[in-house]
Amino acid sequence: MHLLIGSNVHWWNAEAAYAATLAALLQDAGHEVWVLTRPDSLNAEKLQARGLRILTEIDLNSNNPLQWFRSYQQLCDFLQTQQIDLIHAHRSEGYPLLAFARRKLGIPLVRTRGTARPLRQSWLNQKLYGDWTDATIAVGEVVAQQLRNALDFPPGQPSVIYYPAEDSTGSGNITGPDYRMEFGIPNDHTVLAFVGRIRPEKGVRLLLEAFRQLLTDFPKLTLLLLYRDTTSEIPEMQAVQADLQRLGVATHVRMDAEREDILSLMAFADVGVVSSIASEVICRVAVEFFSVGTPVVALPTGCLPEIIQNGETG
Repeated sequence: MHLLIGSNVHWWNAEAAYAATLAALLQDAGHEVWVLTRPDSLNAEKLQARGLRILTEIDLNSNNPLQWFRSYQQLCDFLQTQQIDLIHAHRSEGYPLLAFARRKLGIPLVRTRGTARPLRQSWLNQKLYGDWTDATIAVGEVVAQQLRNALDFPPGQPSVIYYPAEDSTGSGNITGPDYRMEFGIPNDHTVLAFVGRIRPEKGVRLLLEAFRQLLTDFPKLTLLLLYRDTTSEIPEMQAVQADLQRLGVATHVRMDAEREDILSLMAFADVGVVSSIASEVICRVAVEFFSVGTPVVALPTGCLPEIIQNGETG
Protein backbone atom coordinates (compact mmCIF):
# COMPACT_ATOMS: atom_id res chain seq x y z
CA MET A 1 0.00 0.00 0.00
CA HIS A 2 0.93 3.65 -0.48
CA LEU A 3 0.21 5.61 2.69
CA LEU A 4 0.32 9.26 3.73
CA ILE A 5 0.64 9.86 7.47
CA GLY A 6 -0.15 13.36 8.72
CA SER A 7 2.08 14.39 11.61
CA ASN A 8 2.19 18.14 11.03
CA VAL A 9 3.58 19.16 14.41
CA HIS A 10 6.82 21.08 14.96
CA TRP A 11 8.02 19.52 18.20
CA TRP A 12 8.97 15.96 19.04
CA ASN A 13 6.25 15.01 21.49
CA ALA A 14 4.36 11.82 22.30
CA GLU A 15 1.93 12.29 19.40
CA ALA A 16 4.81 12.76 16.97
CA ALA A 17 6.62 9.70 18.35
CA TYR A 18 3.44 7.61 18.03
CA ALA A 19 3.02 8.60 14.37
CA ALA A 20 6.72 8.02 13.64
CA THR A 21 6.71 4.58 15.23
CA LEU A 22 3.61 3.59 13.27
CA ALA A 23 5.16 4.89 10.04
CA ALA A 24 8.38 2.96 10.67
CA LEU A 25 6.50 -0.27 11.39
CA LEU A 26 4.46 0.11 8.20
CA GLN A 27 7.57 0.86 6.17
CA ASP A 28 9.36 -2.15 7.65
CA ALA A 29 6.35 -4.26 6.64
CA GLY A 30 6.93 -3.30 3.01
CA HIS A 31 4.49 -0.42 2.55
CA GLU A 32 5.37 2.85 0.79
CA VAL A 33 5.06 5.55 3.45
CA TRP A 34 5.29 9.34 3.40
CA VAL A 35 4.97 11.46 6.56
CA LEU A 36 3.59 14.97 6.13
CA THR A 37 5.19 17.25 8.71
CA ARG A 38 6.42 20.79 9.34
CA PRO A 39 9.51 22.07 7.45
CA ASP A 40 12.71 22.64 9.45
CA SER A 41 11.11 21.08 12.52
CA LEU A 42 12.47 18.78 15.20
CA ASN A 43 9.82 16.28 14.14
CA ALA A 44 11.14 16.32 10.56
CA GLU A 45 14.66 15.77 11.86
CA LYS A 46 13.59 12.79 13.96
CA LEU A 47 11.58 11.28 11.10
CA GLN A 48 14.51 11.51 8.70
CA ALA A 49 16.82 9.99 11.31
CA ARG A 50 14.52 6.95 11.32
CA GLY A 51 14.84 6.61 7.55
CA LEU A 52 11.32 7.85 6.80
CA ARG A 53 10.35 9.93 3.78
CA ILE A 54 8.95 13.31 4.74
CA LEU A 55 6.68 15.72 2.91
CA THR A 56 7.04 19.35 4.03
CA GLU A 57 5.84 21.35 1.01
CA ILE A 58 2.13 21.12 1.91
CA ASP A 59 1.19 23.54 4.71
CA LEU A 60 -1.76 22.24 6.71
CA ASN A 61 -1.13 24.62 9.62
CA SER A 62 -1.72 27.99 7.94
CA ASN A 63 -4.51 30.35 9.03
CA ASN A 64 -4.55 32.05 5.62
CA PRO A 65 -7.58 31.08 3.47
CA LEU A 66 -5.54 31.62 0.29
CA GLN A 67 -2.92 29.20 1.61
CA TRP A 68 -5.65 26.67 2.39
CA PHE A 69 -6.67 26.64 -1.27
CA ARG A 70 -3.06 26.26 -2.43
CA SER A 71 -2.38 23.50 0.12
CA TYR A 72 -5.53 21.66 -0.94
CA GLN A 73 -4.44 21.69 -4.58
CA GLN A 74 -0.94 20.50 -3.62
CA LEU A 75 -2.43 17.76 -1.44
CA CYS A 76 -4.72 16.45 -4.18
CA ASP A 77 -1.87 16.52 -6.71
CA PHE A 78 0.38 14.55 -4.35
CA LEU A 79 -2.29 11.98 -3.51
CA GLN A 80 -2.95 11.33 -7.19
CA THR A 81 0.68 11.40 -8.34
CA GLN A 82 1.84 8.97 -5.66
CA GLN A 83 -1.34 6.87 -5.93
CA ILE A 84 -1.96 7.04 -2.19
CA ASP A 85 -4.24 4.26 -0.95
CA LEU A 86 -4.82 5.51 2.61
CA ILE A 87 -4.51 8.79 4.52
CA HIS A 88 -3.83 8.54 8.26
CA ALA A 89 -4.02 11.85 10.15
CA HIS A 90 -2.62 12.38 13.65
CA ARG A 91 -3.32 16.10 14.06
CA SER A 92 -6.35 18.40 13.99
CA GLU A 93 -4.58 21.19 12.12
CA GLY A 94 -5.59 21.06 8.47
CA TYR A 95 -7.78 18.00 8.99
CA PRO A 96 -10.70 19.46 7.01
CA LEU A 97 -8.42 19.65 3.95
CA LEU A 98 -7.68 15.94 4.29
CA ALA A 99 -11.41 15.26 4.66
CA PHE A 100 -12.20 17.28 1.52
CA ALA A 101 -9.50 15.38 -0.39
CA ARG A 102 -10.99 12.11 0.81
CA ARG A 103 -14.41 13.15 -0.48
CA LYS A 104 -13.04 14.28 -3.83
CA LEU A 105 -10.70 11.36 -4.54
CA GLY A 106 -12.37 8.54 -2.62
CA ILE A 107 -9.24 7.72 -0.61
CA PRO A 108 -9.99 6.18 2.82
CA LEU A 109 -9.20 8.50 5.74
CA VAL A 110 -8.23 7.36 9.24
CA ARG A 111 -7.95 9.73 12.20
CA THR A 112 -5.88 8.92 15.28
CA ARG A 113 -6.48 11.14 18.29
CA GLY A 114 -3.70 11.28 20.87
CA THR A 115 -4.37 14.27 23.08
CA ALA A 116 -5.86 14.73 26.53
CA ARG A 117 -7.82 17.78 25.39
CA PRO A 118 -11.54 16.89 25.16
CA LEU A 119 -13.05 17.15 21.69
CA ARG A 120 -15.64 19.91 21.44
CA GLN A 121 -19.17 18.71 20.80
CA SER A 122 -20.29 20.35 17.54
CA TRP A 123 -21.99 19.55 14.25
CA LEU A 124 -18.69 20.19 12.41
CA ASN A 125 -16.77 17.65 14.49
CA GLN A 126 -19.63 15.18 14.10
CA LYS A 127 -19.42 15.65 10.34
CA LEU A 128 -15.62 15.37 10.25
CA TYR A 129 -15.33 12.33 12.52
CA GLY A 130 -18.60 10.71 11.51
CA ASP A 131 -19.45 11.17 7.85
CA TRP A 132 -16.06 12.18 6.46
CA THR A 133 -13.76 9.80 8.34
CA ASP A 134 -13.66 6.09 7.60
CA ALA A 135 -12.16 4.98 10.93
CA THR A 136 -11.14 6.65 14.17
CA ILE A 137 -8.39 5.41 16.46
CA ALA A 138 -7.79 6.51 20.05
CA VAL A 139 -4.41 6.02 21.73
CA GLY A 140 -6.11 4.82 24.90
CA GLU A 141 -9.55 4.00 26.28
CA VAL A 142 -9.46 7.27 28.23
CA VAL A 143 -9.33 9.15 24.90
CA ALA A 144 -11.88 6.84 23.26
CA GLN A 145 -14.36 7.56 26.04
CA GLN A 146 -13.86 11.31 25.63
CA LEU A 147 -14.69 10.94 21.94
CA ARG A 148 -17.77 8.82 22.64
CA ASN A 149 -18.99 11.42 25.14
CA ALA A 150 -18.71 14.18 22.53
CA LEU A 151 -19.87 12.48 19.33
CA ASP A 152 -21.99 9.64 18.00
CA PHE A 153 -19.84 6.81 16.66
CA PRO A 154 -20.79 3.56 14.93
CA PRO A 155 -20.53 0.39 17.05
CA GLY A 156 -16.92 -0.63 17.62
CA GLN A 157 -15.52 2.84 17.17
CA PRO A 158 -13.26 4.44 18.07
CA SER A 159 -10.75 1.61 18.09
CA VAL A 160 -8.00 1.72 20.72
CA ILE A 161 -4.38 1.19 19.68
CA TYR A 162 -1.75 1.88 22.32
CA TYR A 163 1.74 3.18 21.65
CA PRO A 164 3.57 0.11 20.30
CA ALA A 165 6.52 -1.35 22.17
CA GLU A 166 9.40 -2.23 19.89
CA ASP A 167 10.71 -5.80 19.83
CA SER A 168 12.67 -6.22 23.06
CA THR A 169 14.04 -9.71 22.41
CA GLY A 170 17.15 -9.99 24.52
CA SER A 171 17.01 -6.34 25.60
CA GLY A 172 16.35 -7.31 29.19
CA ASN A 173 19.84 -8.80 29.21
CA ILE A 174 21.62 -5.57 28.26
CA THR A 175 24.85 -5.47 30.23
CA GLY A 176 26.21 -2.06 29.24
CA PRO A 177 28.54 -0.02 31.43
CA ASP A 178 28.80 -0.52 35.18
CA TYR A 179 26.25 2.12 36.10
CA ARG A 180 26.56 1.43 39.81
CA MET A 181 30.18 2.51 39.63
CA GLU A 182 29.43 5.52 37.42
CA PHE A 183 26.66 6.84 39.66
CA GLY A 184 28.13 5.70 42.97
CA ILE A 185 25.24 3.35 43.74
CA PRO A 186 25.86 0.75 46.48
CA ASN A 187 25.73 -2.85 45.27
CA ASP A 188 22.90 -3.73 47.65
CA HIS A 189 20.61 -0.86 46.60
CA THR A 190 17.45 -1.26 44.54
CA VAL A 191 17.41 1.30 41.72
CA LEU A 192 14.33 3.31 40.76
CA ALA A 193 14.42 5.42 37.59
CA PHE A 194 12.46 8.42 36.36
CA VAL A 195 12.92 9.39 32.70
CA GLY A 196 11.54 12.56 31.13
CA ARG A 197 11.25 16.31 31.35
CA ILE A 198 11.15 18.00 34.73
CA ARG A 199 7.91 19.95 34.59
CA PRO A 200 5.05 20.41 37.10
CA GLU A 201 2.82 17.93 35.24
CA LYS A 202 5.50 15.23 35.52
CA GLY A 203 5.09 15.11 39.30
CA VAL A 204 8.79 14.94 40.21
CA ARG A 205 8.30 16.91 43.42
CA LEU A 206 5.50 14.56 44.45
CA LEU A 207 7.81 11.65 43.62
CA LEU A 208 10.49 13.03 45.94
CA GLU A 209 7.95 13.36 48.78
CA ALA A 210 6.90 9.73 48.28
CA PHE A 211 10.53 8.64 47.99
CA ARG A 212 11.33 10.18 51.37
CA GLN A 213 8.54 8.16 52.97
CA LEU A 214 9.66 5.01 51.17
CA LEU A 215 13.19 5.38 52.53
CA THR A 216 11.83 5.09 56.06
CA ASP A 217 10.96 1.42 55.48
CA PHE A 218 13.37 0.67 52.63
CA PRO A 219 16.60 2.60 53.18
CA LYS A 220 18.55 0.72 50.51
CA LEU A 221 17.08 2.60 47.57
CA THR A 222 18.58 4.89 44.95
CA LEU A 223 16.49 7.08 42.63
CA LEU A 224 17.83 8.02 39.20
CA LEU A 225 16.36 11.21 37.74
CA LEU A 226 17.26 10.98 34.05
CA TYR A 227 15.88 14.16 32.58
CA ARG A 228 15.85 15.87 29.20
CA ASP A 229 14.87 19.24 27.72
CA THR A 230 15.31 20.85 31.13
CA THR A 231 17.75 23.63 31.98
CA SER A 232 18.82 24.75 35.43
CA GLU A 233 16.95 28.05 34.96
CA ILE A 234 13.53 26.37 34.75
CA PRO A 235 11.60 27.07 37.99
CA GLU A 236 10.53 23.44 38.39
CA MET A 237 14.16 22.28 38.23
CA GLN A 238 15.12 24.84 40.86
CA ALA A 239 12.27 23.64 43.06
CA VAL A 240 13.37 20.01 42.64
CA GLN A 241 16.95 20.91 43.59
CA ALA A 242 15.67 22.67 46.70
CA ASP A 243 13.44 19.71 47.59
CA LEU A 244 16.40 17.33 47.48
CA GLN A 245 17.95 19.25 50.37
CA ARG A 246 14.74 20.11 52.20
CA LEU A 247 13.56 16.49 52.23
CA GLY A 248 16.98 15.08 53.09
CA VAL A 249 17.03 12.64 50.16
CA ALA A 250 19.91 14.09 48.14
CA THR A 251 22.31 11.28 49.08
CA HIS A 252 19.87 8.73 47.65
CA VAL A 253 19.21 10.57 44.36
CA ARG A 254 21.38 10.71 41.24
CA MET A 255 20.66 13.09 38.36
CA ASP A 256 21.85 13.13 34.77
CA ALA A 257 20.60 14.55 31.49
CA GLU A 258 20.43 13.92 27.75
CA ARG A 259 21.91 10.41 27.85
CA GLU A 260 22.48 8.64 24.54
CA ASP A 261 22.34 5.27 26.33
CA ILE A 262 18.95 5.91 27.91
CA LEU A 263 17.50 2.49 27.00
CA SER A 264 20.46 0.77 28.65
CA LEU A 265 19.87 2.83 31.78
CA MET A 266 16.18 1.95 31.71
CA ALA A 267 17.11 -1.72 31.47
CA PHE A 268 19.60 -1.31 34.33
CA ALA A 269 16.94 0.06 36.67
CA ASP A 270 15.02 -2.38 38.85
CA VAL A 271 11.83 -0.32 38.63
CA GLY A 272 10.69 2.49 36.32
CA VAL A 273 8.63 5.28 37.86
CA VAL A 274 6.06 7.42 36.04
CA SER A 275 4.92 10.10 38.47
CA SER A 276 2.91 12.25 36.05
CA ILE A 277 -0.16 13.96 37.47
CA ALA A 278 -1.62 15.10 34.12
CA SER A 279 -2.00 13.97 30.49
CA GLU A 280 -0.05 10.74 29.66
CA VAL A 281 -2.71 9.52 27.26
CA ILE A 282 0.14 7.90 25.30
CA CYS A 283 2.98 7.58 27.87
CA ARG A 284 5.83 6.55 25.63
CA VAL A 285 8.25 6.24 28.55
CA ALA A 286 6.22 3.47 30.24
CA VAL A 287 6.19 1.46 27.01
CA GLU A 288 9.94 1.98 26.64
CA PHE A 289 10.46 0.59 30.14
CA PHE A 290 8.32 -2.41 29.14
CA SER A 291 10.41 -2.89 25.98
CA VAL A 292 13.57 -3.46 28.03
CA GLY A 293 11.88 -5.69 30.60
CA THR A 294 11.68 -3.16 33.46
CA PRO A 295 8.43 -3.06 35.49
CA VAL A 296 6.74 0.30 36.03
CA VAL A 297 5.13 1.91 39.06
CA ALA A 298 2.88 4.84 38.19
CA LEU A 299 0.11 7.13 39.32
CA PRO A 300 -3.30 6.39 37.75
CA THR A 301 -2.93 9.13 35.13
CA GLY A 302 -4.11 9.00 31.52
CA CYS A 303 -3.72 5.57 29.92
CA LEU A 304 -1.37 4.23 32.61
CA PRO A 305 -4.07 2.19 34.43
CA GLU A 306 -4.85 0.60 31.05
CA ILE A 307 -1.35 -0.37 29.92
CA ILE A 308 0.15 -1.46 33.26
CA GLN A 309 -0.89 -4.99 34.15
CA ASN A 310 -0.82 -5.04 37.92
CA GLY A 311 1.55 -7.68 39.23
CA GLU A 312 2.94 -8.42 35.76
CA THR A 313 4.34 -5.26 34.19
CA GLY A 314 4.12 -3.02 37.22
